[in-house]
Amino acid sequence: MKLEILKMKPNLTWVVIALLIVAGAVGYFLREDPSMVEYKKVSRHILSTHSPNGQSAANPGACGSPDCKDVVAAVGNEKGVEKTESHEELDSLFQADERGNLVLNENTRINIEKLYALNTPEELADKMQKLSQVLPDAAHRQVTHLVDYFDKYTRDVKEIYSPDIEPETVDDILTQLRVTHDLRLAHFGADVARAFYDHEEKMSLQLIYLMLNEKDENLPLAEKVQRAQDLLLSNPELAAAYDPDRK
Repeated sequence: MKLEILKMKPNLTWVVIALLIVAGAVGYFLREDPSMVEYKKVSRHILSTHSPNGQSAANPGACGSPDCKDVVAAVGNEKGVEKTESHEELDSLFQADERGNLVLNENTRINIEKLYALNTPEELADKMQKLSQVLPDAAHRQVTHLVDYFDKYTRDVKEIYSPDIEPETVDDILTQLRVTHDLRLAHFGADVARAFYDHEEKMSLQLIYLMLNEKDENLPLAEKVQRAQDLLLSNPELAAAYDPDRK
């Protein structure tokens, strides 16, 4: 009997070793990809500031002036103007609420971008003068401030990310999203940045998630972007499944 027990000990040792090897292999394959770990961290950071209970108080950004605080007070109104076909249609670019404050949403931001990008400084000054005739005083002042904030924000983005240099990896795109998100907080304040960029940033997170899960590792970055965009546009169920707000 004693001899039989001694003979079993080497077998038990090999069993233990085998179990350790299997456990190590399982741990290796179940280990989360570092890029996905970083994605989740950036996603949590961005979505926390999209919540009204997020970091708005901790990130006042450019909203130190009374006029900008009036802008924040106007956040949450249901509808702004429809996207216009021509930047000349000044009377329909922006909408004010019943208190004369500027209504803030994605369309407001798009039209501010139009004013900034499609006009020389002289033309912009002329447009702002004309806007003063169709907007309440408070809304006009708020547009003026926001155009100025957008100018400073755009300059900072270009200083950090040259338009001539394209990101090379999905990780680069994720990093750029985090940096531009934080610049938006700094220049506009969390409430205004949320009203302006909430939808765009959530869609960016969806696209990055799909790109990180792309099976073809050799696929060029531009094709990964296109494939992710096509998937979201053609498959509403997939878009809902990868919605960053999904519980």
